[in-house]
Amino acid sequence: MTQPSVLITGARAPVALHWCRLFDAAGWSVVLADSLKAPLARFSRKKKSFEPLPSPREEPVAFARRIAEIVDAHNVGLILPTCEEVFHLAHAAQTSPNGHQWRDMLYAPSLEALITLHDKARFNAHVTEIAPAFAPAYYRLECADQVERVPGQDWVFKPCFSRFGTDTMVRPTADQRARITPSPDRPWIAQAYAKGEELCCSALVEQGRVLALQAYRPIVRLRRGTGTGAGVAFEAADEVAHRAIEPFVAAVARAMPGRGQLSFDFRSDASGQFKVLECNPRSTSGLHFFPVAQGLVEAVSSGQETRFRPPPKQLMGERLATALVGGLPALVRLHRLHSLSAWPDDALSLWSQARAFGELVRTARRHKCSLEAATTWDIRWDRPHP
Repeated sequence: MTQPSVLITGARAPVALHWCRLFDAAGWSVVLADSLKAPLARFSRKKKSFEPLPSPREEPVAFARRIAEIVDAHNVGLILPTCEEVFHLAHAAQTSPNGHQWRDMLYAPSLEALITLHDKARFNAHVTEIAPAFAPAYYRLECADQVERVPGQDWVFKPCFSRFGTDTMVRPTADQRARITPSPDRPWIAQAYAKGEELCCSALVEQGRVLALQAYRPIVRLRRGTGTGAGVAFEAADEVAHRAIEPFVAAVARAMPGRGQLSFDFRSDASGQFKVLECNPRSTSGLHFFPVAQGLVEAVSSGQETRFRPPPKQLMGERLATALVGGLPALVRLHRLHSLSAWPDDALSLWSQARAFGELVRTARRHKCSLEAATTWDIRWDRPHP
């Protein structure tokens, strides 16, 4: 029998490396692809091949054509996005002649559904309709006058299309507010400030069902002390936290047609009620807590549900990044941290990690942007409409 093949895009993401290893262990042939030259997962021994891609932001037609070529060459039966290339894949699947060849293989909902989830103001409006208890107060902002009319101080301002907390202003001063210049093409959101407990989750959903769910808390971030920014070390949440957010994730799943990956960020308000801050419709760090043979591959490939839960307070993260960000004290405090790069017969060398990191550093310098912005420079989606 022919071995099934999966195409995992966004090979730059640590979670893509995890997916690669899980699919290999489940007997799949793994093809990785990315528009970076040296993405992290490329150095895994568990892949069958790595295929370079054009930048979907800069060359969308060539990107869609290249995906079709890879699907044909490797007899791909499933396309699993992990980063913001999911938007470009969904767009090509709906509009490109090449995309029509593989759209049924794509593990993602429609582009319209993805944008509803990704646009922070549209998502807040959606939550207000389907799960009002979890919805914070908010304003969609498309001009400077609307910024001035937001009452009081207890608000968080951020672009509707942003990631890793970049450009976020928490309870900004009047001078800071004056520098916010939204427009219809670059809208912002003012969201009620909640200073309580932080919680994140990763989920897989299909046809209204939640197939997998893992809640976790970031404990070390790239931008220490800000409460924002990409996390590099994480702690598994307990069952109480899961029960608090399960009704919300189920409500989103019921309202979303098709299948896909969802992740959410929450904070509790003064009453202890979790409010959802935003959604990322892609792979995120909660999936790292699923080991081999715990149903994650089967959830994606055949719609099977997994109820696996790791031990509460289990720690996952990248030791090199944790050391760079938090220094030796962070590594000492997190001595139980399980490295994302570690895997039987597939440990990534420091040289491989340095090559992947170095490419992002060069991208950041070339575009004069932050390291976080560099990770999505060539794949990000910032458009309010298809």
